[in-house]
Amino acid sequence: MPFSENQIFLDFPGGRARVAPATLFRSTWLTSSLAAIRERGHFEKYHGLLDAEYADAVLSAVAGMWLPMDVAIAHYDACDRLELPNHELVLLGESATRRASATTLAFTARLATQAGITPWAVFAQAHRLWAQTCQGGGVGVYKLGPKEARVEIVGFPLSRFRYNRVTMRGIVQAAAQLFCTRVYANEIPGSCGPNEVALRVSWV
Repeated sequence: MPFSENQIFLDFPGGRARVAPATLFRSTWLTSSLAAIRERGHFEKYHGLLDAEYADAVLSAVAGMWLPMDVAIAHYDACDRLELPNHELVLLGESATRRASATTLAFTARLATQAGITPWAVFAQAHRLWAQTCQGGGVGVYKLGPKEARVEIVGFPLSRFRYNRVTMRGIVQAAAQLFCTRVYANEIPGSCGPNEVALRVSWV
């Protein structure tokens, strides 16, 4: 049977039209992002770009908290204004994912120890993983082929930033690569906006 662009693998809870915008963001991802920025040598410039009104809330955050979305927006706005090249952003996304995996992705990492599991196992857990990232927003997954998917994230205010759209590619690649040899994630032109992002993901 041929695959269709609209072959739903995992639908949005309640349907795409009913997804409410995210209002809270899990600090685990923010602290992992900060650690990756430090590791890659960008912290000093980042700190100079961070809105002073939010600096304390951002820099004092510890993993496991829910943060107001405006705090996350302040952090990722500063990240975006670093104006890093795409290949560096993908590396930052992969690094942040490895750092967050001890908590947010722990269940998915355990799946990777089971024989025969494929990246579809990650996508099957997308709602669970998203609930550990944001309160509000949502994820839908469409099956394009045996080893190809379209992943849509809606109600996500951080998608306004190029930084987030590109690092999301690294996040998806790092999570799915637990189950295969190589993963390719790319933004789908014309399918992204200030509150949504869509990726085409394939793997071997």
